[in-house]
Amino acid sequence: MTYRKMQTLRRRLIVSTAIIITITSTLFAGGLLLIKQQLEKATFGNIVRKHIEILVNDPEKADALNNPLLNEWRYYRAGDGKPLPEEISGLPLGTHHSVVIDGGHYHLQVAGAGDDRIYLLYDITEWEHQEHALLISLLLGVVVVLIMALLLASQAANTILEPVRRLTLRLSQLSPKERGLRIQPEFNDSDIGQIAAAFDTYLERIDQFVERERSFTAAASHELRTPLSVMMGAVDIIEADDPNPATQRAVARIRRACSDMLAFIEAALFLSREEDRSIKQSASCDVPAIIRQLSDDLRGDLDAAHIQLNTRLDNALILPVPESLVKITLTNLLRNAIEHSPGGRIDICLQDNGLQLCDSGAGIRPDDLPYIFERSYTTKAEGTGLGLNMVKRICERYGWQIQIDSQPGEGTRVELRF
Repeated sequence: MTYRKMQTLRRRLIVSTAIIITITSTLFAGGLLLIKQQLEKATFGNIVRKHIEILVNDPEKADALNNPLLNEWRYYRAGDGKPLPEEISGLPLGTHHSVVIDGGHYHLQVAGAGDDRIYLLYDITEWEHQEHALLISLLLGVVVVLIMALLLASQAANTILEPVRRLTLRLSQLSPKERGLRIQPEFNDSDIGQIAAAFDTYLERIDQFVERERSFTAAASHELRTPLSVMMGAVDIIEADDPNPATQRAVARIRRACSDMLAFIEAALFLSREEDRSIKQSASCDVPAIIRQLSDDLRGDLDAAHIQLNTRLDNALILPVPESLVKITLTNLLRNAIEHSPGGRIDICLQDNGLQLCDSGAGIRPDDLPYIFERSYTTKAEGTGLGLNMVKRICERYGWQIQIDSQPGEGTRVELRF
């Protein structure tokens, strides 16, 4: 993505430079052409205007225009019997530049002489040909300038973006585990140093944030584990001293609640650490056993919601991961199914290396489905939006694949492949 953005910036620099140079050269060429045309009009206009003034005052001098040395001149006087070319017969009094007659270009001046009109034309065909040649040359020059602009802009873009490339490469080499790192001194030789300094300010804020999170995680793990250990010790004493079945059931629920809390703490601490995909080989868990335990632990919720739970555990699946993480994952998925399937059924199927959990509940709306794994996103008034987000993060950490398909009113199917 960064390389693509760099290419886009480089392309913008090249295109912008080429456009500016092309527009400038085009305006310059157009200005030259316009100046030439105005000079032609002024020069030939003065010459023809002076000559026609002489002819108006002394018509006899028109015979001088028949001199072969002055063949670039053409003279017409209305009423002398000489037919006027159709191209000029309807023109009004005044000056007319570049009038085409018989393939030639003329500068024409029409003047009044009593009741007659005088038409004096000066041949500017050669000048027009030169103007067309100049126009073609200018167009070719603009094309050449455009090509040169693209080449020069490409080289200039490489030079301009070289500090940006260095900054991009340096940022890509940063490790999330590095703290207290600053990169601004490496870029004091260019204006990119300002960006690097701003990034250092951001890194400093990140360092402070990470330090606060680490302190909170360490304190929370210590402060939560201690009372849970006390509670587990008290549960052991009560379980040993009171054999009453009702007491034993209550103690078992307390023990499971404490175990769930310890599992949640372990999962939270695991996800709060820097990402590490390595799996400790000493940790392992029996997935079918966890499913059976969850079925027993949530039996009260299932009965209260009048839900029929069916399990099919075709194989023994042992995963080399901490049991708490698998338990957190399956607990969140099963609790969501229970909450949304009152009076229905839930089917859990474990085959090969994957698990399917299907319910006949209310389902998930298509508008909500893309966001169900986002943190704090929930469709329940009392929900926190943390459960499925934690499931997604655990799956991403271990490379598990999870997919949820749902239709409103038809239920939801969760497919988890370890």
